[in-house]
Amino acid sequence: MRRVKYGLIGMMASVALSVQATAQSGLVDNVLLEWRATLSACGQSAFGESYTMRDLDAATHVAMFEAINAVERKYKPFTGAIQASAGSSPIAAAAQAAHDVLVATCGERSGAFERALTQSLERVPDERSRADGRAVGRTAARAVLDARVNSGANGPIGYWPAPSPGRYVATSQFRGREWATMTPWIMRRPDEMRPPPPPSVESEVFRRDVAEVQRVGGARGSERTALQTNIAQFWAPRDVRLVARQLIGLPGRSLVDDARFLALVEMAWADSFIAMMDAKHAYMFWRPITAIQSTAAAGSAAASWEPLLGTPPHPEYPCGHCLSAGAVGAVIAAEFGAKMPALIVEDGDRMLRRYTDIMQYVDEVTISRMWAGLHYRFSNEAGKAAGMAIGRAAPQRLLTK
Repeated sequence: MRRVKYGLIGMMASVALSVQATAQSGLVDNVLLEWRATLSACGQSAFGESYTMRDLDAATHVAMFEAINAVERKYKPFTGAIQASAGSSPIAAAAQAAHDVLVATCGERSGAFERALTQSLERVPDERSRADGRAVGRTAARAVLDARVNSGANGPIGYWPAPSPGRYVATSQFRGREWATMTPWIMRRPDEMRPPPPPSVESEVFRRDVAEVQRVGGARGSERTALQTNIAQFWAPRDVRLVARQLIGLPGRSLVDDARFLALVEMAWADSFIAMMDAKHAYMFWRPITAIQSTAAAGSAAASWEPLLGTPPHPEYPCGHCLSAGAVGAVIAAEFGAKMPALIVEDGDRMLRRYTDIMQYVDEVTISRMWAGLHYRFSNEAGKAAGMAIGRAAPQRLLTK
């Protein structure tokens, strides 16, 4: 059982582990984790909820997989066969691949990437092996970048209208619509995993679920327990991928196995945002705060109902956290099955979460969004189902043996 500490933004700001363990105990601080952490130099705050950052995460990990797999030759490549000289270092190959993708996408931070590359290459003392590995990494990065050149991930954000003199323009950007038109990694088209329409507002399902979120998701007078409040607040700011880090370097797994696993996680995670925004903007369903307030009697408590947490600036259906957790969870389930070790998330000396089954994690993230007052139960379940469909498809369609 392994324990990893995380801060508020999850794995991207996680504490780096400084020891490389033996093969018997598994690699703790390998090249994949080094460059996973280095991704943060691109600036989550700079990209915000940018679809560019979602695609960059996936592209970086796919490039590392392509480079390592070219050396170790175990799985079907994503882009095509890459030739590697005998003795090429997979560490140098992965580091160079990640470096080149990041520099191409986030060149203003190139200094940080150069320093990270130097540090990674220091772990490969053989000059020939290092040079040959770097050549493989360059080829892998170029192949992945070329494969995504028309993905739509690097285009301008075009939804916010240009102002004209005297005319109001929203001061809070309506985020995410561009994701709905991106080229997916796993899905064949953005709407492939689109859930069915939400229930009619006249249906019993809707009346039941809006009443439920009104009872347990409000900022004031809620029936929510202290534990449910903690869970809602815990998952709201966190990256749901934080559990994946603990599954790297387990005994019996090779570097190429881990590279493939992380590449699948990142592609599924990126596609979860594409599927989410495709459906959200196809259905344009109202949030609980709108449904509850607009149908409440004047002067009633419901007329001033507010959710526990702030409502994101995009449509309600389906739940995005649920979709992403379902996608990541399904990849983990396919990779490890019943052999998945317990997952523990800590903050300082406190153990915040422990999961012995991957569905405990998926279900907790899912229900947290209703307790936050942001989604209906039917939206949670629709998001989880769509995400798990993406995650299940990932190892069936890509990087197969």
